[in-house]
Amino acid sequence: MINALTNRPYTGENADILMSSGFEDPRFLTFAQARRLGRRVKKGSKGIGLRRIVEVNQMNPRTNRFEKVKRPRFFTVFNWTQTEG
Repeated sequence: MINALTNRPYTGENADILMSSGFEDPRFLTFAQARRLGRRVKKGSKGIGLRRIVEVNQMNPRTNRFEKVKRPRFFTVFNWTQTEG
């Protein structure tokens, strides 16, 4: 299971989710990535929800300083076969 734009493999829980999705084509991409490649998501296609853990700077009210905090970000991907163009 790889990202169709970056060719990077999905890892961990996201790889498991995509492997169990039933698609034979291993390429997945977000709506924005499809547009960037000149493709469009077919009408009625259902995306697959994934999450990525990212580090963000957040103000700590006790110390009044910014600290790096890990937060989940959620995004939806579509299989390459769900796009056209």
